Amino acid sequence: MKITHTFLKNLLVGTLTVSLCACSNFFDKDNTPNPTPLTHITEEMTPHLMWYSNVNYGVGNDYLKYVPVVTDDAVITAGRKGNVTATNKANGKTLWSIYLNKPLSAGPAVSNEKVFIGTRDGKVVALNEKTGGALWQASVSSEVLAPPAAANGVVIVKAIDGQVSALSATDGHALWHFQQNEPALILRSGSAPEIYGNTAIIGFANGSLAKLTLHEGGLLWQQTIALPQGSFAIERMVDIDADPLVYKNQIYVATYQGKISVLELSTGKELWSHDLSSFTGLTADPVKVFVTDAKSYLWAFEDGTGTVDWRQTRLAARNITAPAAMGNYIIVGDEEGYLHWVSKQDGHFVARTRVNHSGILAAPVVNNNVAYILTKDGHLAAYTLA
Repeated sequence: MKITHTFLKNLLVGTLTVSLCACSNFFDKDNTPNPTPLTHITEEMTPHLMWYSNVNYGVGNDYLKYVPVVTDDAVITAGRKGNVTATNKANGKTLWSIYLNKPLSAGPAVSNEKVFIGTRDGKVVALNEKTGGALWQASVSSEVLAPPAAANGVVIVKAIDGQVSALSATDGHALWHFQQNEPALILRSGSAPEIYGNTAIIGFANGSLAKLTLHEGGLLWQQTIALPQGSFAIERMVDIDADPLVYKNQIYVATYQGKISVLELSTGKELWSHDLSSFTGLTADPVKVFVTDAKSYLWAFEDGTGTVDWRQTRLAARNITAPAAMGNYIIVGDEEGYLHWVSKQDGHFVARTRVNHSGILAAPVVNNNVAYILTKDGHLAAYTLA
């Protein structure tokens, strides 16, 4: 599969210098396509801005998807310079904000009134959800690029070197470790672990997906989603950077330069797949699966068969986010700061608005028909549709 975006230069992490050198010719010429110009749409719904708040310093030039977490009362956000903020989700006012005095590279995750954050120096920090007060700090093997997952007293953390660590949510002590060999060149944005009951689902940069027992780290099954192809390291990248999704006793997973696959949760058996490259993400409802690909196309697949239902291509090269479901619509953001709503039924545009000019990397988060959007420059906005 041909790689066409020099945009990816900002997404790459090389653990071996030779691998980066071998790919250097790829970046000698800027072959990034221009974002598809937006054309007029007939709006069927009107986006309504509930509030707009400055919560942190943003992501700068890093490709890090600090997806907000919505709780009963607040939206929890993190930023690269060390800010963690809780914002009242009804009115946008700050409930608390702290500065951790260290660069953050992942998070947040929230469980049992605790907030968990990953750092560039390989730390996991736990905070009090109501006050932001520090509770504990623990070390893992290396930088944490993916948000932790937390449930049932366990925090699952995947580090950049492929090691998965399970920590006690009470005090941060290590419960177990699971090691996966990762390629020398990976995308700088790992997929988040997923906790389902007493199991953990982990996607790796080598294109494999593993299901582990939550409290012991025992391997229940491991499935290769995509196999590397090509002569150069950059051609052989098959990272699982889109967060795996557990839904209806199935696992939905997509790889870069690979495919989207649906697996049986209990066995890991593949039910269907479709060739596709994605490093952003996917979502599903009882009928369809929606995914954004590396070209910024938005796809809808029939859930039971994998048949393509529709494909929206008019956002090509706009570097759109992972999709989020909002009632009968799918919402995505783009690198110019626009939000786009499309119909789940056939993919046509129903609404559009611009949050600001900085751009959007993190997927929208929808809660009770309100979409919460975190921009690249650290602004948080809340939208409804009228």
